Amino acid sequence: MFGSTMLLTVGHALDRAKDEGTVVRMHIGGDWITGRIMSSDGHGVAVLESNGDLCVVRQEAISCVRLPGKAHTGSPVPPQHSGVIEMAAG
Repeated sequence: MFGSTMLLTVGHALDRAKDEGTVVRMHIGGDWITGRIMSSDGHGVAVLESNGDLCVVRQEAISCVRLPGKAHTGSPVPPQHSGVIEMAAG
């Protein structure tokens, strides 16, 4: 899986999401934005949120893009908390 020399970028993930019409989550300035990619030109990204709002952001402001997995197997991923790391006392 990691033996490839393919360069993974935020732009590549956004292009894939747009082509597949999938809903993505993007981490921007400490907040998660969820929606469908309507347009991306390498500088800006237009995202249509589920409530109908259009969000336009600079591509370099996106620190993470989460794409839905294909047929998921194994244990589920625990829910993500924005900016809070919880540690068990031990």
